[in-house]
Amino acid sequence: MIDEDVHARVLALAHAFRSGELVRLRVEDDDLGVAMTRLAANPAPSATAPPLAPAPAQPVVYDIVTAEIVGIVQFARPAVIEGAVLESDRELAYVEALGIRNPVRSKGPGKIATVFVTEGEPVEYGQPLFAIDRHV
Repeated sequence: MIDEDVHARVLALAHAFRSGELVRLRVEDDDLGVAMTRLAANPAPSATAPPLAPAPAQPVVYDIVTAEIVGIVQFARPAVIEGAVLESDRELAYVEALGIRNPVRSKGPGKIATVFVTEGEPVEYGQPLFAIDRHV
């Protein structure tokens, strides 16, 4: 059974993790280890952030590239960034599992709208990795 001090420390960490911009948190002690991972980073809007623009009349539909295997994501070189234009099919990253590199490809041209993961992040099967705008 967890003693009250440890319970309070874990609750404080969970609260800080949930309310902050952290994507991954790992704390280890001699007798206790806690690891937390947020699947999609959605930082809280800051007070100084500009107001959001009105929503467009037609919603933009992105092609979502997901992980096809559980493992650790590593970006291909050169690493893709949001806004990068892809001229054709390209390897965006790979998911490493049991020492095997499983490529993640763009499956055609487009523009990288969102990168959902960071280098070295553990990913689950079906987890979104990239959003690609095919209407460029």
